[in-house]
Amino acid sequence: MKNLAFCLVLCLLMPTVHAAPIPRTEVSFSSTESEAQSAFQYFLDEVELDVTLTYEEQHDKIQEFKIFADHLSPKVASWLTSLLIEETRSRIIDMLQKAGLDNSEVDEHLADYEEAILRVQNLNVEIAREMLFFVAELKIHRQYVYDFGTALGCPEKQLLRHDLCKLDVEQFEGYARYFRGGRRDEDKLAYLAAWEIHQHEEHHHESYSKEGFDFDNFPEERLRNNMLESVADLLASSKQRGGGTLIDWLVNSYPKKHPHPRLLPFFADALIKAHAFYLESEENLDSEFKIFQGLPCWNSAVEETFSKLKEAKPI
Repeated sequence: MKNLAFCLVLCLLMPTVHAAPIPRTEVSFSSTESEAQSAFQYFLDEVELDVTLTYEEQHDKIQEFKIFADHLSPKVASWLTSLLIEETRSRIIDMLQKAGLDNSEVDEHLADYEEAILRVQNLNVEIAREMLFFVAELKIHRQYVYDFGTALGCPEKQLLRHDLCKLDVEQFEGYARYFRGGRRDEDKLAYLAAWEIHQHEEHHHESYSKEGFDFDNFPEERLRNNMLESVADLLASSKQRGGGTLIDWLVNSYPKKHPHPRLLPFFADALIKAHAFYLESEENLDSEFKIFQGLPCWNSAVEETFSKLKEAKPI
């Protein structure tokens, strides 16, 4: 039934073609479709360039996209919205197929996407564009996490499932509209609700204490693998921001998350391993670990921070 409803939504978005003998109607339809296809290609070109932009440049582009969408005719906007929805679905399918999921899991994620589309109020070009750009960015992030994680020794199966829950119906729209819509205040509450769900579903967010998690009973292998994924996630995010250091975050922000004592040694070991790869990549530009170039994540200040955290009493 969800698939049927989804198809009905797409049909409603597409312009209705009335059978008429007047050639003028056919010309009008052709012109509308042609304009929509040109606009669609514009967004496809822009989503490929998006990865090269800074946050400031992305914000400027978002304003450009909104102005562009506002100047489309209703018929062209309808065509374009449907094209963007289908393109996003196609990219999700590609992502899921490469994640080693079985058919039932793929179908479940697709059903969530279709349900998310059905739930969107006042679906338009801009919202559909935000969803496409979010999925494109998620795909790049997951590849970085995979590359960092495999180098660090995190199990491949765990990495292949990284952040797939962001496609779930309760998270997808919140993430897409906030991060790819300019981080507007009106979208923040939905994002925070999605984040609350996300951090309890993803293992790599066990890098700090969370209500409902009894880390004392977790096996060491799980803690070790999850901390490897956590560091891979941090490095991937830094890489997507154009490269940079995690040092400041580790010293000033991480302690405020009140990490559980059992997590600290595994998290520290993962950071030290990543930093060793960073040092090797800096000394040898042809190193197999060159992805770590420009991403230091351990020094005396970080070591001191972890020593203080180990000495602190659990909250």
